[in-house]
Amino acid sequence: MTNPTPAQVQRQGATACTVHEPRNGQAPQRTFLLGHALGCDHTMWDALTQHLAAENRVVCCDQFGHGASQDPQLVPTGPYTMAQLADEAAALIEALQLGPVVWVGLSMGGMVGQELALRHPDKVSALVLANTTTHYPFEARQGWDTRIATIREQGLQAIVDMAMTRWFHDAFRAAQPEVVAHWRAKVLGCNTAGYIACCEAIRDVDTLERLHRIQVPALVIAGELDLGTPPAMARAIAGQISGAQLVVLPQASHLSVLEQPQAFIQTVDTWLQGLEAGTA
Repeated sequence: MTNPTPAQVQRQGATACTVHEPRNGQAPQRTFLLGHALGCDHTMWDALTQHLAAENRVVCCDQFGHGASQDPQLVPTGPYTMAQLADEAAALIEALQLGPVVWVGLSMGGMVGQELALRHPDKVSALVLANTTTHYPFEARQGWDTRIATIREQGLQAIVDMAMTRWFHDAFRAAQPEVVAHWRAKVLGCNTAGYIACCEAIRDVDTLERLHRIQVPALVIAGELDLGTPPAMARAIAGQISGAQLVVLPQASHLSVLEQPQAFIQTVDTWLQGLEAGTA
């Protein structure tokens, strides 16, 4: 696992964040806010954080019920909606005085980013939407209902192994069992009620027909082997946001930033260079 640069830990209500200032000691070129996937926490971004924090401010937050954002006295009662999670993100940007951010979100984090850009366009300067979707068809929504019911009856232990098969492809699981075990433990360490409430927000995500309103530059990343949010979902997103770039990472499943960290970083770098040159 990559160890990120030292960071300040800040809290805004129930949300815990780490704030990494630029290592070069200069004013940040950009401010990035990173949103993690369901069942993970901000450490899924360690490699990208280490890279971006050379010249930028990088803020990583734990979603309700995840990581360090599990105080039962502070975490809101579910169910959650994507609109609610986006409003919380906007409040955090305001409270920490971050200014417009480059939002980088994977899976659930990408869903929050879409809604944030739609509901609070002044808070977002650009978007990276990885391994995410805009909505689920009826059958998939039923699948989320089944997952929620299973967790309520049997706990997170009942679904964690299924999650690992969707997060990581077979060859990765065989080659890096310690990484899989690490993230399996992260799921089991979530607050069950918060996890379920986030599942409910994900189940009901619905942004496709509104995405054309987003006017900021966008990079859409998919994993070639992603079963949960396959490349077709990424193509739908890129097709609705004017000027959006789409990149499909080979040999990557759902948690592409963990399976292919260098390819993910290079993809983001190339896109950022295009923004600076006015070609993205």
